[in-house]
Amino acid sequence: MKLVGMMSTAVLFLTLGTTVPVYAQQEEHAQQDEKQAQSEKPAQEEKKAQQQEERKPQQEKASQQEERKPQQERASQQEEKKPQQERAAEQHDQQAQRNRGDNHRIPDDRFRANFGHEHVFVINRPIIIEGQPRFQYGGYWFGFNQPWPVGWLYTDNVYVDFVDGGYYLYNPFHPGIRVVVIVI
Repeated sequence: MKLVGMMSTAVLFLTLGTTVPVYAQQEEHAQQDEKQAQSEKPAQEEKKAQQQEERKPQQEKASQQEERKPQQERASQQEEKKPQQERAAEQHDQQAQRNRGDNHRIPDDRFRANFGHEHVFVINRPIIIEGQPRFQYGGYWFGFNQPWPVGWLYTDNVYVDFVDGGYYLYNPFHPGIRVVVIVI
């Protein structure tokens, strides 16, 4: 029995003797891993800081673009708020200025005799020729290709005047609005 007791004790010591160093090694590894993680932390933080520094110019560009978007949107909204009639008139005024070379000229004596704000007339209904509305007055045909202004009636008094090197149709009941006309 003594032999069995000694053997048991020996096995117990051997078992404990091998497990304690293993446990100690595991603890050492855990401590080393912890130290390594702590030493890597500043390196990782430094790397993150560098990445953020590199991203700053990109973020600044993006934020500048974001700032420009509202400005562009505001400008387009203001453009949309501009009455459609006013925009169309501006476009046709510009087109008339480009086409002035094609515009026939009414001699001054005939113009003074039949045209200007003191010579009003009624169009009644324009005639459509080749897809373009036209009307005749004072021995001349006039064409226009912009939309008829809102609020104007074909039965309103109108007059043709020569302003800024071009002919325009005016309605005395709606001052400030003009329609570009071309002498055909």
